[in-house]
Amino acid sequence: MRPSSNEQKLFNDLKSSDKRAFDSLFKLYYTPLCRFALTIIRSESMAEEAVQDTFVHLWEKRTKITQATNVKSYLFKSVYNQCLWLIKKNKTQRFYENKYALEAPTELSDEEQQNWEAFKTYIQSAVSNLPDKCRQIFLLRRYEGLTNTEIAEYLNLSIKTVDNQLSIAIHKLKKELHPHIKNLIIVIFIGNL
Repeated sequence: MRPSSNEQKLFNDLKSSDKRAFDSLFKLYYTPLCRFALTIIRSESMAEEAVQDTFVHLWEKRTKITQATNVKSYLFKSVYNQCLWLIKKNKTQRFYENKYALEAPTELSDEEQQNWEAFKTYIQSAVSNLPDKCRQIFLLRRYEGLTNTEIAEYLNLSIKTVDNQLSIAIHKLKKELHPHIKNLIIVIFIGNL
């Protein structure tokens, strides 16, 4: 099937950094690409993530893209590859989460428990120091167990905004908790000698 000349023009304009062409391609293909991704991933939020990531990569690499003879095929193949990458990433993550859960001690000594309680105080303080919207999104994700899509719907935000706010929260928490994590590890390690 030959692509329409309009789609090919949009794709060529995109390569010249035309944001309107990018928006038009996004509007034209977002829903069908999400449906396609859902047949591969079987998770609505992951399917949307795959499509959004594909469009982000498309924009970031727009000047390096070789001539695509079929825009639709190019986008569907890109989403397919992104889905496979997400599946692999999630399998790896689950493997390490399960491995850690099996290796984690089930009981803590009194001293380790006290250190953990002190560390939880640092965590609560660090979370309370996050900007309001960032903290709200982090708490909905971490403590309420909502997916990024559910948070976006609940707060009437885009999924990308939720993703960005979670990234900001994690970055800030890592930075603020870094010295305390080192101390906790040292105390636990020395306590086990």
